Amino acid sequence: MHPEPCTLVHIAMLLHKSVEFDSRVRREASALAQAGYRVTIIELAPVAAPASGGAALLDGFERRSCLPPAWMRRRLPFHLYRLAFLAWFVGAIVRLRPDVVHAHDAAMLLPGALGASWTGALLVYDSHELATSVPYRERAWAWFVAAIERLALPRCAAVITVSDGIAEQLRRRYRLREQPTVVRNVTALRLRACDRSARPATNQQQSRPADHRSRPPGHRSRPADHRSRPPGRPGLRARLEIGAETPLVLHQGAPAPDRGCELLIVAIERLPGVHLVFLGDPESSYGAGLRRLVHARALEDRVSFLASVPLEELLSQTAQADVGVTLLQDTCENHRLALPNKLFEYIAARVPVVASALPETRNLVERHGVGWCVPPGDPAALAETLRLALEHRSDPALSVRLDEAAAELSWERERERLIGLYERLAAPPAPAGVKSGPPRAGACATPEPAPVAHTGVPSFAAPAGEEA
Repeated sequence: MHPEPCTLVHIAMLLHKSVEFDSRVRREASALAQAGYRVTIIELAPVAAPASGGAALLDGFERRSCLPPAWMRRRLPFHLYRLAFLAWFVGAIVRLRPDVVHAHDAAMLLPGALGASWTGALLVYDSHELATSVPYRERAWAWFVAAIERLALPRCAAVITVSDGIAEQLRRRYRLREQPTVVRNVTALRLRACDRSARPATNQQQSRPADHRSRPPGHRSRPADHRSRPPGRPGLRARLEIGAETPLVLHQGAPAPDRGCELLIVAIERLPGVHLVFLGDPESSYGAGLRRLVHARALEDRVSFLASVPLEELLSQTAQADVGVTLLQDTCENHRLALPNKLFEYIAARVPVVASALPETRNLVERHGVGWCVPPGDPAALAETLRLALEHRSDPALSVRLDEAAAELSWERERERLIGLYERLAAPPAPAGVKSGPPRAGACATPEPAPVAHTGVPSFAAPAGEEA
């Protein structure tokens, strides 16, 4: 709990897309706004201005578009357009003159560093991945990411990332004096009672992959019972037009290369009666390729593609799946150290997980006993593991472990790390030889504040004797 609101700091967060579907950025911005900070997200996306005037608001924070005029995108070569949006971001920071620039991911680090330098703000880098280990399409971009991180990270007031493995890599690679603060991608969403009651039945017979050859002639699937759902978007099974007895495998999040999507389609072919749904918006060319694969294997009636849903509705959709998958392939160090959003969303929805046996993911899944891990790149092993997961979906002990994991992997714990980091930055430096005392009046009190990756940069607290 934070008994006294913080009103010390204006934080400008930079994001290279819309914040509406970025659950991590929304969680962090909302948490800081609730703690009393003024938070403005500058995003590379259109933002509708409210009819009443003023800044657009979402979850307690402000939103400002930093999208260059449309004609620039149409007429400028891509590299010149990158320079244009860099200038737009820096200009927006200079106009806002925030106390802190919080750059989300590598694409925002250069505009964040320039804007912070020109306004005297502190720079916080929030690395959502091990950016230098992602197989980028352009070698020049990969080189640029490595160069800007090497220049900027040692000068950051704080560094945040998503897993212990990535934190250690960043500390070693850039010789940071302290370990970056880990704020994991734990969802802030909560499963509602009506979502639990609308879940598919989980007795042993219904959760086993269906064999249509054993059904009597004229058999029709029983529609899922959605009477307990609140008004609004139909449930996942209703959207798919499948009954409660149909085993349903969910890939949540945008389908993308190296996420095991092709392997998943091949595996589903080996599981008669099982339905697979991709819930998220793929890049158009990649999505077209997946649809061609589905067509080539005559799986159109068992593999579906659905658009993203608003974050507020996500868990009610997730909860209707029997198994959730996260299948990053072992193609780079970033994947080996990642803890994807979808992993925590499945657990929050009490949906068991089938995941690639990569170090960070495997450690979490096995430590909490919430699913099964499978070697990346093996469709036969994936099919067998999915079969096993569907057969054990009704295991009472598994349900208990999912409940316990959901309680332990809470956003409230991650939130304390984030708020603690900002309080450490806001605290005035103690005089030489004097140990820091309790937080000053007006600062939020957080038990055991998280360590901050400092490099000797001064805090943004007001000088002694001045009003913050």
